[in-house]
Amino acid sequence: MEKKRLHQAAIVVMLLGVAFSLIQFLYNRSIWLDEAMLSLNIINRNYAGLLKPLDYLQVAPIGFLFIEKFFSTLIPNSEYGLRIFPLLSFWISIYLFYKIITLLIKDAKITLLAVSLFCLNTSLLYYSSEVKQYMVDVFICLLMYYFLLKEYKNNNNRYILLALFGALSILLSNVSIIALFTVSVFLLVIEIKHYKWLAIPFITWAIVFCIYYYKFIHNHPNRNNMLVFWGNSFMPLNIFDLSFWDFCFYKTKMIFGSLLSFGVVGLLPFLFFIIGLYKLIREKQGKLLILLMLPILLHLILSAFKLYPFDLRLILYQAGFSLIVIAIGAVYIIGLNAEKNQKKWFIGLFSILSLLTLIELLKNYPSKTEEIKSSTDFMKLHVQPNDKIYVYYGAAAAFQYYQKIEKIDFQNQIIFGQGHKGENQKYIEEIKNNRGKCWVLFSHIYDKENSYITTSLDTLYNKEFSYKTVDSEVYLYDITTK
Repeated sequence: MEKKRLHQAAIVVMLLGVAFSLIQFLYNRSIWLDEAMLSLNIINRNYAGLLKPLDYLQVAPIGFLFIEKFFSTLIPNSEYGLRIFPLLSFWISIYLFYKIITLLIKDAKITLLAVSLFCLNTSLLYYSSEVKQYMVDVFICLLMYYFLLKEYKNNNNRYILLALFGALSILLSNVSIIALFTVSVFLLVIEIKHYKWLAIPFITWAIVFCIYYYKFIHNHPNRNNMLVFWGNSFMPLNIFDLSFWDFCFYKTKMIFGSLLSFGVVGLLPFLFFIIGLYKLIREKQGKLLILLMLPILLHLILSAFKLYPFDLRLILYQAGFSLIVIAIGAVYIIGLNAEKNQKKWFIGLFSILSLLTLIELLKNYPSKTEEIKSSTDFMKLHVQPNDKIYVYYGAAAAFQYYQKIEKIDFQNQIIFGQGHKGENQKYIEEIKNNRGKCWVLFSHIYDKENSYITTSLDTLYNKEFSYKTVDSEVYLYDITTK
């Protein structure tokens, strides 16, 4: 009876995760820089155009781009159309995560704890309404695990489904190769006796990946720029160098503080993770170790050879795996107590860990970032026909996106600023050339350049309006007077 109640509680938490993500989706926060740059590619190109290298140094799987294009056409001129696929991916991921745990671990306490931490995870909820492929990465990995683990009346159907959906996953997710390699190792270790049938998925995946790699990855024009951009996300190879241990420390802190949404108290779940890992190794749970830990190891190896960065959004798909290990460790500790106290200990620990993630979630919920829509709404109330609008270069992509979908329809002269990192005075010269009333719009601000610009302008001209919101602000200056 207690097991039934725990599973019922897990279903309630799953519905809570759906509700939280739906509220975030409907809140419809502003598109921020990265989203805007990818969104402009999606709405400005047809399907054939999406097969070519993207503008603004963007990179995304072809299948993901096609589905995004479909939804953006289905719900045009709206962020909702671009964000619905990540939202649906999160909802399906919740179900898949629950099913995978019940297939892997016959412990209702572990199921409830892991599902709760998954559904209340700040990172997962945020990316459930982000115009990026990272939530799809989560969905694809869990989908492959589900088809691997589910029971079949005819076991040969397993290999056929894995072959089909594995080939599809290559088109939808950049991390699919990690999931497919993990599934391959699992099959070779657990089901090597079916080696003839294993050839079906392995050969299918190899053919599709080779074609995809040659067509869309090999000699990609954005590769060198990506290597520079993600420079700090590649693991150093020399374990005797201090940089290697710095990398390990900061990435561990990133995983337990940010990715898993435990904030500054990430040490507690980290200890549970170590205990859970110890339990799996001691009990020789090879199947679980392959599925939960091999993706992390593979990603680190790819990172070391500068093939794929190891960073927060790029390892989002690993969140669920780590949460399962944490749940295993926490329940193991509870099991060391006298049987009559275990229920109280579980309720207490479940409450503490869930509360920690909930606190992190509610610090910024619904999530808000670079709220340029709020700034432009303020401008609409006060802008005059002869006013000029200077758009700081960090705000340009989002501004252009909202122009494209006609959320912004200023008839004024628009001046898009250039980037002048390390040469702040050039921003002032750009703005000074716009005589008369000039609005200065900021978003995605680099190195506090807004402070330098506004402080300098305040000494030169009269400031008539100012407005600040989350990571965006706007000012009106009279460039003709002091």
